[in-house]
Amino acid sequence: MSEKKDAPVAVGIVSIFTVLLVLTLSVFAALTLSSARADLALSRINAETVSAYYAADSTAHTLYEEFAAGDEKELVTQIPISERQILSIHLVRQKGEVQVLAWQVVPVEDAAAQQEQHLPVWDGEGE
Repeated sequence: MSEKKDAPVAVGIVSIFTVLLVLTLSVFAALTLSSARADLALSRINAETVSAYYAADSTAHTLYEEFAAGDEKELVTQIPISERQILSIHLVRQKGEVQVLAWQVVPVEDAAAQQEQHLPVWDGEGE
């Protein structure tokens, strides 16, 4: 009297869809975590760069105020921001007023990069 009942086909399909859904959501979660870590690292680098710039800018403002209070004719200086950038300022006093000729971030070129940029060009004279 025992009758064997088979499970309907729809239960197997629902189980397969559930497994695929969980697998897909797991992959998206892993990608989201990876993206969030990359964004965090980039944000930290950006925060360090901005902090270094504003520290150099603050130093430049202090130099500006000292130059404005003094009686020097010209001030040209470079303030390091990082290993690869400097803040270059050029101040001139004309007719009692201080004019800013340059206040810009400039990349630092190392000696190796300068050697690579030099091309042996013939200068028109014999060897």
